[in-house]
Amino acid sequence: MALTHELLLSIPRAALATYPEAGELYRKLAHWVDVSPQSLLLTPGSDGAIRLAFEAVVEPGDAVIHSFPTFAMYPVYSQMFGARVREIHYTRSSQGPMLDPTKIIDAVQALKPKLLCLPNPDSPTGATVAPEVMREILAACEAAGTLFLVDEAYHPFHESSVTSWTKSSPNLVVARTFAKAWGLAGLRIGYAVADPRTIALLHKLRPMYESSTLAIEFMCRMLDHSTAMMQSVARINDGKSRFESRMRSLGFGVLPTAGNFVHVAFGDRGPVVHAALADKVLYRVGFDHPCLAGFSRFSAAPPSIMAPVADLIDRAAGLGFRNEA
Repeated sequence: MALTHELLLSIPRAALATYPEAGELYRKLAHWVDVSPQSLLLTPGSDGAIRLAFEAVVEPGDAVIHSFPTFAMYPVYSQMFGARVREIHYTRSSQGPMLDPTKIIDAVQALKPKLLCLPNPDSPTGATVAPEVMREILAACEAAGTLFLVDEAYHPFHESSVTSWTKSSPNLVVARTFAKAWGLAGLRIGYAVADPRTIALLHKLRPMYESSTLAIEFMCRMLDHSTAMMQSVARINDGKSRFESRMRSLGFGVLPTAGNFVHVAFGDRGPVVHAALADKVLYRVGFDHPCLAGFSRFSAAPPSIMAPVADLIDRAAGLGFRNEA
């Protein structure tokens, strides 16, 4: 917070009275992502990149494939653009929600969709797809003439990335945001990474200005402090890991996730735990989809924030056991 406050104060007042100039941000972002500036397009969050992909290739009646459950805007945009949707559902397993890659590849080969949407990691499941499997999926998309949209909103909580693959495949678009690891959801700024030919197509559909002057000026400064962002990610991951260990020590089920959140199953202790957390902790109590049934979702934070939440759960769970006894 101290860094963001300092950077905000460093932005000249004139920025509020001028139109955006994004050239310097494109140069810095290209260095951060390790692609050319021509391979980037600033967008209003990763959601802006996702919508542009739909606008670029999807006409009414075209096939679109996406995982399920997933980020809410994939079903919304599919409906908005009149797509024929094939949902590939996560299934429950002892290792957490699983997505069968053969079902994805078979669907691409059979439907030849205009667009395949696959967040990696996905949300709300937190599941990931291994790089070798992503290669197979991309090859299937290239053969079918499908645009493969990979949503990396949780990078670098999950450090594996396919952005470098855009240098050799015009069928791949990677959507990213500064909302998660950078902690800047309110700025509504993200970006798309793709082959310059694909970015040129997306540029034809973007608004006059990709983002606001304030967001661009701030991110120009923030990208000079990527080390601070990575340190923040490390603190959050530490808090997440400690929280997961604490939940397991209490006998609760914990799903592995690659995002900045934790899934915990409280079992028969659920009622007392949820009662203790009510009005004290913001979290998702449960899910409708079978792959996450019985689990609650907590956003991760540094240990100093996660420890009191774990204490509340510990006391509530212990009280529940004593009451039953």
